[in-house]
Amino acid sequence: MYRTTLFALTLIAGPGWAADSAQPPSDSPDGGGAVHDTSGGSAGTEGQSRNAVVPFVFSSSSMGFTGAAAGSFQGLLQPQSQIVGVGAYSNNDSYVAFLGIYNLTFSDSSRWFVDLEAINATFKESQVYVDGAPGFDGGAGGHGSDENNFVLGQEDQQRYAASFRYVLPFGAGENRPFRLRQAFGPEPMLPVDQQLDGESPLALSSITIKPFYESRQIADGDQEETGGIALRLDMDARNYVPSPSRGYRFEFDLQRDWGSGDRSSYTSWQAQYAHYLNLGSNSWSQQQTLSLTAYLADVPTWDSGSEGKEHRPPWFAQSKLGGWDRLRGYQSDRFHDRNAIYYGAEYRSVPTWQPQGSIPFIDRYYFPWWQFAAYVGVGRVHDEFDLSTLHQEMNWSAGFGIRFWVENVLARLDIAYGAEGNQVRVVVNQPF
Repeated sequence: MYRTTLFALTLIAGPGWAADSAQPPSDSPDGGGAVHDTSGGSAGTEGQSRNAVVPFVFSSSSMGFTGAAAGSFQGLLQPQSQIVGVGAYSNNDSYVAFLGIYNLTFSDSSRWFVDLEAINATFKESQVYVDGAPGFDGGAGGHGSDENNFVLGQEDQQRYAASFRYVLPFGAGENRPFRLRQAFGPEPMLPVDQQLDGESPLALSSITIKPFYESRQIADGDQEETGGIALRLDMDARNYVPSPSRGYRFEFDLQRDWGSGDRSSYTSWQAQYAHYLNLGSNSWSQQQTLSLTAYLADVPTWDSGSEGKEHRPPWFAQSKLGGWDRLRGYQSDRFHDRNAIYYGAEYRSVPTWQPQGSIPFIDRYYFPWWQFAAYVGVGRVHDEFDLSTLHQEMNWSAGFGIRFWVENVLARLDIAYGAEGNQVRVVVNQPF
C-alpha cells in the first residue's frame, strides 16, 4: 500500500509580519565556507528582540485542509529567551495548540535554564498502530507487523513538561555568560561561537530534570497516561546548531513513571550520538557536511511484574521508530516495543544560490539561508534486549529534503521512502 501524508507549507499564504527592535545576530555556519546572509539583516548584539508571525496552510491525512499560524518572539521575557506558539484548525474540526517558552534563567550569573512546553491537539482521522483493528489479533506496531494493522479514528493528545537545565562548569560552560550556540529547543538570540578551521569545539555539558505528563486517547478506547520525571545528560559540541559542520552531540535520557492506581510504573532509557564531518565547499555549495547518528533505547522493566500487570509504558512512551526523525519513510510511531535501534546518515549542503532575499513577500522575513539534504537510515524494534537480533532484518528508509533558517527557527521539509510507501512532512529542527 503506497500511502502519502502531505504537509504543504506555504509561508506566503498570508501577509504575515516581522518586527525588529534590533537586527538579528550573525547566522553563518563556518567550516567549508561561510554561509552568507541574503536577508538584508546584519549582525547585532545579544539580547535584542526579533518577533514574527507566519500564517500558512497545509493538508494531511489526519487533519484535512488546515489553516494555521506560527509565532516566534525573542527577547520579550528575558534577553536570551524565546517564545514559540503554533495554532492550527482544519476543515474536519481537528486542531493543534502549542506553546513553548525557552531559555528562561533566574539571574545573569545563574547556570540554571528553564524551558516550558504545552501541547493540546485533536486529530479526527488519525492512523495509530495499536491493537484493535478489525481482522487482526493484536501485535500492532511490532517488528514485522502488518502495515494495515492500525486503528483509524479520533486521537486526542496532551503533553505538558517543564525542563530545568543546569550547565556544568567545564568545557564551553566553564565561564558565564555561556555561548549558547548549542541551543536547547529553538535557537536563542545569543551570537554563534565561531570556531577556527580545524579547531575542535568545546562541549557544553548539562544535566536536565524534566517533570512531564502525557496522555493519548484513540477512538473509543481508554485514555492512556504517563507522568513522572525524566533526567538527561547532554554533551553538545556542535559548532553551529542549525547547520553543524564539525563536532558531536551525545544525549542520554532516563525516564521514570512511578505509576498510580490505574497505570503501571516503568523505567525507560534512550541514548543517541551524532557526529558531523566537514566536507568543505565548492563552486555550488558554501557548506557540505556528512552527519552520522546512532540511537539505542530500552525499557528494562518490561518483563517485571505479574502476568498482565507488567511494568510497561503505554505505546506512545515505548521505544519507537517511524516519524519525524527516525525511519522517516514510515508513519509516526509505526514501530514500538521494548527496545529500538537506529543508524542514520545525512548529507547536507548549503547552496551558493540563495535567492530568497530578492523574492517579494519572503524578503520581509529574516531568512539568511536554505539547505538541501539527502539521507538514509536503518533500524528495528524488538521485545527483548538482544543486540544481535536488533541488527537482523532491519527496516530501511531513505529520502531528501530542504531546510529553511527563518526567523531563527529551522523549518524542515522531508520526503522519505520506505518499504510501506512514502511520507512528506514539514516540521522544525534538524533530525539530529
